[in-house]
Amino acid sequence: MQFEYETKRLIIRVLNETYASSVLKFYSDGRKEFDAVESPKNAAYYTLDYQAAALRGEYEAFLHGFYMRYFFFLKEHPDIIVGTASFSNIIRGSYNSCVLGYKLLPEYQKHGYALEAVSKLVTAVFEEGKLHRIEAYTLSGNINSISLLTRLGFEFESLAKAVIFLHGGYTDHRRYVLINPRDVQIK
Repeated sequence: MQFEYETKRLIIRVLNETYASSVLKFYSDGRKEFDAVESPKNAAYYTLDYQAAALRGEYEAFLHGFYMRYFFFLKEHPDIIVGTASFSNIIRGSYNSCVLGYKLLPEYQKHGYALEAVSKLVTAVFEEGKLHRIEAYTLSGNINSISLLTRLGFEFESLAKAVIFLHGGYTDHRRYVLINPRDVQIK
């Protein structure tokens, strides 16, 4: 996997700790919207030290192929983070699978940026990362996320019961899956 990709309108890159202030601003700016669909964060999460440490850990995990997080920048504003996508729970061997997560600041939603970035990254994960399967989880009411996943070719696979801790309890999420189209299907 490469550290950086470009699309027509975006620069998509893995960041190191020197970007901690930009990443903190991104998470702080989107906090209200992100908190509605993510597990709770402790107060330290919204500090420069925490984000620098997280970026160090994510960068190291990227180098070892355990985890990948990319941040999106508009080419016209290359110093402002507008979104992010991650590939976590990377399992090699018989599974060759991972879990996709993504978020975009609200003011940049509904412009096709997430579709553009995630499409590029999914292709890279399949072609360069040699993964077979990508899963994504979303709340049933998250119409924007469901729309993005289906436009990317993900198919609804099942309802994952009580899978993610959110809003004080474990919540059900819809599980979507995308299989690498180059893989031969064995039945």
